[in-house]
Amino acid sequence: MQVLAALSGGVDSAVAAARAVEAGHEVVGVHMALSRSRAEHRTGSRGCCSIEDASDARRAADVLGIPFYVWDLSEEFEETVVADFLSEYEAGRTPNPCVRCNEHVKFSALLDRGIALGFDAVATGHYARIERGAGGLELHRARTIEKDQSYVLAVMGQDRLARSLFPLGDASSKADIRAEAAARGLTLSEKPDSYDICFVADGDTRGFLQSRLGSRPGEVVDVEGEVVGEHDGAYAFTVGQRRGLALGRPAADGRARYVVDVQP
Repeated sequence: MQVLAALSGGVDSAVAAARAVEAGHEVVGVHMALSRSRAEHRTGSRGCCSIEDASDARRAADVLGIPFYVWDLSEEFEETVVADFLSEYEAGRTPNPCVRCNEHVKFSALLDRGIALGFDAVATGHYARIERGAGGLELHRARTIEKDQSYVLAVMGQDRLARSLFPLGDASSKADIRAEAAARGLTLSEKPDSYDICFVADGDTRGFLQSRLGSRPGEVVDVEGEVVGEHDGAYAFTVGQRRGLALGRPAADGRARYVVDVQP
């Protein structure tokens, strides 16, 4: 089977590609360039799309002995992920850009382009499993529950699942994946995991939103309607948030205050 391996530059995708090769598939590695300005995803950023990640992905492909390409999907990413991220915060909701990226970029734009080029499936380093049930293919949680990523793949339908491979779904632990990477000669075996939003390179989500949406001052009120503070933009707050509220005074009962609603 001809398989397109999505190489992010991290250890998980590299081991997933290695397992696809080991399974006998004809594998080609591809790294997705998601930023219109490479400076936004700069070297040393804590997300998964920095310049150094592209270099790490290329080195992994070299070790595995597979062809490697970089595909520019920045337009699709900006229009379907970043734009949605901004509009959701602007509307007072907190989005999950990883779900959006998987649905519209990794398993739509990337997969569609791969199919058009003759590939049968896409392999990624997601921790999830695909099993066949009575009603067709089913998405299941990974064996390693603490690393499970099935929740960001839940939007995938039967057609996408049929063309997806998750070689790490049965992994017993992340430590084992790192050990396997080292044994395979992959130099990124000790590379830290990425947790931040990839297009917010410095991890400052509030600063990113303000740079894109501008300052929109308003009042912070309690559940009784009393003004207890001010803000520069309601988009900077999330329901359930406790830290960073910068309120003028504590609650009368001394208990911590939480955001219970956001009204742009």
